[in-house]
Amino acid sequence: MILQIIFFLTIFSLLNFLLYLSINIKENISYLVLNLIIFLNFVSFYLYKKSKNTNHHQPKKETTAEDHPIIKAARARLNK
Repeated sequence: MILQIIFFLTIFSLLNFLLYLSINIKENISYLVLNLIIFLNFVSFYLYKKSKNTNHHQPKKETTAEDHPIIKAARARLNK
């Protein structure tokens, strides 16, 4: 998650710098850079929602004596 945040901040700062240069140098490039920034925001929201919805702490299945292979084999022999 930290790597994603660092990557996002790096890309975001680079795009903002390009946007600043494009506004000062040529206006047509600024539309492309602005679209890239908007796309990056949509991707970041998607990744945030995806990471928020995943459950990292899944409860472990409680093991009981019934799950032991020896007890299962004994029950199978008794049922025959």
